[in-house]
Formats: sequence, C-alpha cells, structure tokens
Amino acid sequence: MSMTMPPHSSSDNAIRTIFDDYSAQEIDKVLGRLYARGEYELAFEIAAGGFDRWLDNPGFLRRYRAVATQVGSLSEAGLASYFLHRQKVSSAHTVRHVEGKVRELSHWRPSIMAPARPVTPSHPQRVLHLVKESRPYFSNGFTSRSHYNFVAEKAAGLDPVVMTEPGSCCRDDGMAFNRVESFEGIAHHHLGMPDLDMAQVPLDMYLNLFAELAYAQIHQIRPAVIHASSGRRGYETALVAAALKRHTGLPIVYEVRSFFEANWTADTTREAKGEIFDKRMALEAELMREADLVLTIGEAMRQEIEDRGVPADRIGIIPNGVDDTAFRPQPRDVELAARYGLGDLPTFGYVSNMDHPREGQETLIQAVAHLAAQGRETRCVLVGDGPRRPALQELSETLGVRDRVIFTGRADHADIASYYGLIDIFVVPRVGERAATYVTPLKPFEAMAMRIPVVASDLPALQEIVAPPERGLTFAPGDAEELASVLIALQNDPEGRDAMAEAGYAWVRTERTWRTNGERYQRYFEGVVDPEEG
Repeated sequence: MSMTMPPHSSSDNAIRTIFDDYSAQEIDKVLGRLYARGEYELAFEIAAGGFDRWLDNPGFLRRYRAVATQVGSLSEAGLASYFLHRQKVSSAHTVRHVEGKVRELSHWRPSIMAPARPVTPSHPQRVLHLVKESRPYFSNGFTSRSHYNFVAEKAAGLDPVVMTEPGSCCRDDGMAFNRVESFEGIAHHHLGMPDLDMAQVPLDMYLNLFAELAYAQIHQIRPAVIHASSGRRGYETALVAAALKRHTGLPIVYEVRSFFEANWTADTTREAKGEIFDKRMALEAELMREADLVLTIGEAMRQEIEDRGVPADRIGIIPNGVDDTAFRPQPRDVELAARYGLGDLPTFGYVSNMDHPREGQETLIQAVAHLAAQGRETRCVLVGDGPRRPALQELSETLGVRDRVIFTGRADHADIASYYGLIDIFVVPRVGERAATYVTPLKPFEAMAMRIPVVASDLPALQEIVAPPERGLTFAPGDAEELASVLIALQNDPEGRDAMAEAGYAWVRTERTWRTNGERYQRYFEGVVDPEEG
C-alpha cells in the first residue's frame, strides 16, 4: 500500500499546540468524547494534526482509524492499519483488506491471466447477465426486478443466461460452487471455489477471481452481449464486465439501478462527502462512459447519468414494474383486518423495510399524531421489519399514538397483496436523501396495480410515478402536517380519490408491467450488438 502522511488543515498550528500540552492518553479521551457525540470531522482534524507525533501509540492509532472511517477517509484508515501492523497490533490480513478497498477505488482494474480470445456468439439474442445474487436463493427487490425481467426477455425472444458473483449462493445449503442450474427455464451459473470463504478475500482479489471464473465459462456460454447490473457498491460488476470486454471483444451494457456512492454510511448528513464518496462517484462515471450502453430505471436517474458525462443517445430506460397477476384489486381481507383491530376504519400506510432512514416512516407516525389531534379516527399500517423498528415503535409511544399505528412485521411474499389490501391510501414517505431523490421504488407500482391511491414525498423519482395530480398527490418530504392535510383532503373527496386510483391503475397496467420490459431490452440489446440496425 502506498503510504502518505495525512493532510493538515489551515488550523494545523493551533491543533499542534494541543499535542504540546496533552499526553496521548488525554488526547485519546478527547477524541473519544468527540466520537461519542458524533463530531467526527473535528475529531479527525485533531487526530490528523497529531498523527506524526503518536505513530507509536496503538490506542491513538485505533482512534484515528475509527474517526477516519466515520468521515469516509479510506486511505487514512488504511494508513493507521499499516502502522498498527508494524507494531504487531493489527494483522496483515486486516491491512490487506483495507488495501483491497483502496485499490478498488484507485484506477485499478481486474485482470485476467488467460490469453485474450474473441467470443463468437452462439446466438445473436443470447445475453449474459452478471448479477450479485439471484432467485431462488434471495427474495428481495433486486432479485425480483432481475427475475421478472429475465422472464420478460425470454418471452420477447431473447436468450438470457445468468451468472452470479462468486460465493453469492453460500455452501450452507450443500450447493456446489461453479454449477449450472435452471430456474424457471433460465440457466443460472453460480461461481465460486471450493473451501474458499469469499468474505475473507480482499476486494481486489475477489474481483480478479470473479473475472477469471467468468472468463473461464464465457466461451461455453458464447453470448452476444454482456449485461452487468449494479452490484453491492454499484460499480463492481461493471468492472468485471469491462475486463471481459477487453478479453473477448463483446459489447457491454451497464444497468445502473441506483447510485451507491453514498451508501458507505447510514448518516444522511455526511453521505455525500468524503474520500469514499468522491472516488466512488469518479469510478461510476468512468465505467458508465466506457459502457456501450447505460440502462437505468427512471428519468431522474437518466438525467443524472447524462450530467455525469454519458451522451444522451447512449442511455436507455428500463423502468421498474409490477406483476399484475399477483397484484390486482381485491377487497380488504376481513380476517387479516380483524387480527390488527382495523375493522372498517380508514387507513393509510406503507410497505417497506425498516433498515434505512430514507424510507421516512417517522413522517407517517407524526402524521397520525396530527390527525388524532383533529379527532380523526384513522389507522396507520406499517408493513415490514428491520433494525429501525424499535425506534419507530418508541416514537409512536412518545407521540401517544401507539394504538393507532399498526406494525405488522415482515409479511410472507405469498400474502403481501392481502397486506396492501389493508391500506386505503398508500403513502411513500421517503426523505430527501440521494437514493430517494433519484431511484423509483417498486412499492408504489404494486399499490397502483391494486387500484390503491398513492401519496408520495415531492421528490423527482416519485413525481415520475404519481405525475401529480393525475395519478397521485405529493407533500413536502418530512412534512407530517402537510401529509395529514393531504390525507384529510382525500378522505373528504371519495370521487377524486377513486379517479386518481383508477388513473394509476390504468397507467401501471399499460406502461409498467414487467412483461412490457422484454421488448424494451430486445431493442436496446439489438442496437448494441448491431448498431447499424439499432
């Protein structure tokens, strides 16, 4: 790892005087208090000012590494790990893992040792999909979108072949690595190596392995195009796809499903700054520009990708959709409603995980309090689970509306439509965070397919869906009082509410079912494989 001393700020001299008067142990206590209060930037500035003085103090170096991590300074966290290793405090394994993260973001590319050899497609419609994970081993938004689109591609005449990243299907279920299986008629290649725990492999080595294993099979698959979907950090499947292109000559399509540069932290106040954010942004833009075509899921994302330097004629949209055979209008399930004490009470609610602040369930709970203060007998139904659920329940207790907010927990996928059916007005309360601003979620499409009126935060990605006031209404993100007013207006206007729900239902069924994506993919792939005919 290339090591550099930490940069110093303009307040360097003032900070250095602190270290003249205090011992390492005293400074560590100061940094500890700042860390506990979440004042990471100040702690980092102070720690950087004394870095060269306390290189031989493991306690200080551990604290420095911790605050560097919190402000997204990956290089400085690696530097601290390196000096800890020199003192035999941190293992070489730890240092190598940090080095792998640094290399991944530092103009490094995966390499393939085997000689480059062009691939002659076995069929002009064969598409190799590189994905982080797949059905049936994972059931989530990512794998749902993937699988529905694979099925749609096949129905449109394409020949999709799926390849999952090494180790995505763990060996706990007895599955052998590097095996091929068919799931609902679509070939899935699961990569890996026996007796190798992928979680213990540094990121750069892991991506080298991914590229090597994929290349070893690509001459048997013989696709006409490589399609890479966003990975766990966004760009990593595109890095592998670019390595395969260099060795095979095949065109690549990069499907950007979200912007992951900010997910290095759950703290929305610092997610869009720091070294990790900047380097992820740069790498994403570089790979987008290298791809023969970039696909994304909505207009807000398309515009952002164009702003990052990708020509408009090399960007396409494959929107999120809905399975309208699974989600369709149905009456409220009487038994399910009775289980949660709803009866015929008017309800509003949301279906989503509770693992990230962007979902904004707090706004719904606060809106319940506003409605209760006005004497409105309304219930809020929150379907889903996650680490934030206890805090949300505590908020409902604090606001005195615990009896009015129904936490159902996680619903079985087979029963999810019945849970939607408990909700009279579906609210998407996402806050003004980066992913929420750009990325169109799946859930409002499902609500619309069930002819449920939708209200959403006034964010670009959600405006695309509801097109206010045609298919839904909006409110200022995080403004519970405004949301309460919108809900009251809709409750008082049943005809307008029904018309809005009907407009959303008609639009989803004609424009946003998964099956309509098959022909979209076919047009885009044909244009990349043979631009003269695209």
